[in-house]
Amino acid sequence: MCVQYAFSIKEQLNPDFTMWTFSLDGVVVDPRHTYLVSVFNFPEPDLDHYRISKRVSIPDPVPSSTATKEELEGVRVRERKRVLIIYSLDHPLYKDIVLRLCAFLVATCGTEVVLDLLDSTRLGVLGGVQWLDWHRGQIDRSSDKILILCSRGVRAKWRAMCGDRRVLLREDAGSPTGDMLTPALSLMVPHFVRSASFQKYLVAYFDHVCSEEDVPSPFNITVRYKLMKQFEELFFRILDIEKHEPGRVNHIEGLGEDQYYHCPSGRALRDAIEAFHAHQLEHPHWFEDELVKYSESERDETSAEIHHTDVTSSCA
Repeated sequence: MCVQYAFSIKEQLNPDFTMWTFSLDGVVVDPRHTYLVSVFNFPEPDLDHYRISKRVSIPDPVPSSTATKEELEGVRVRERKRVLIIYSLDHPLYKDIVLRLCAFLVATCGTEVVLDLLDSTRLGVLGGVQWLDWHRGQIDRSSDKILILCSRGVRAKWRAMCGDRRVLLREDAGSPTGDMLTPALSLMVPHFVRSASFQKYLVAYFDHVCSEEDVPSPFNITVRYKLMKQFEELFFRILDIEKHEPGRVNHIEGLGEDQYYHCPSGRALRDAIEAFHAHQLEHPHWFEDELVKYSESERDETSAEIHHTDVTSSCA
């Protein structure tokens, strides 16, 4: 894998008179792999030993159990799982939570994540609905999962699909792909309702910044996981492994509510959750502030793009 990013700096001298620092959270890496990170100026100056290079080794998640070491081998991950994440762009701080969760799933849990924000090239080629449908088809033919993160935006957009006032959020309006949540629900809710098994679908919400009321009604028939309190249970579902087995209770070290933030990616996720929680306390009407007004003609045009045939029956 080779990834190149360019940072544009207007001033060569840092205003703080210190060395420039750079950070990047958008690269998805694999556990048990080592990567070489190089930083250099472009065009490169004619100096020796100019590039800064560092090797970064990605650790492997370590499962643990109340069972013996020999029995533990039975719960180890045999293949890398993939998760398609469906969410609503409620707020910049909530988007940061979603991205931090993806980083935690990849770096700590060794899970492959499919997210529109991280797959912009294919999304631009296929278009939103086709991109969602393609990934859903891939998951249908595998043991991978679809994780639906419920929030205020999910609740409002689902109600809009059921006949309430249309919802447009600032983050959706500013995104190149627009609202991806509404077409995702249009595609997946009918499939979910008709499914003989709900094993493909995982429903969760961050209980410090969201609530169980944010879960659309069709998903009330399945388990709703509180994050990060019940993240370990959620991850066992991703792995298709039972947490409770005869004679033992399986655990995965570092994924508990009081442990997940001990690693860098988990700590960043916790900080993101706390930042949005603090913002909500300071701005009780934050969600209303994120709503964008639009004309009646725009409302009619947008509503016509949503297919309600199968969805409407699920709104009751």
